[in-house]
Amino acid sequence: MLTNPTLDQMQTLGLTGMAAAWRELVEQDSAGELSRDEWLGLMLDREVGMRADKRVRNKLAAAKLRFPEACIEDINFATRDIWALNCRCSPIISWSV
Repeated sequence: MLTNPTLDQMQTLGLTGMAAAWRELVEQDSAGELSRDEWLGLMLDREVGMRADKRVRNKLAAAKLRFPEACIEDINFATRDIWALNCRCSPIISWSV
């Protein structure tokens, strides 16, 4: 099978993950030991992973988050509890805090 036409067809079909996996497998010496099913499985895994990553990136970009680089480790739990303060001040709900 010719490598370049195969890669071109994968790119045309939008299978960039499979094309990248194909290139990496061809360059590896141990790739000859893999069966066709293993090659296909590795290429499909790469394609699924890349599509999932792209989906998450697109959703994060569309969300227009106020702090896109924020993470759970950045939360300061030592500050006063905002929810408890709101509950104490609310005239509708009376919580015994």
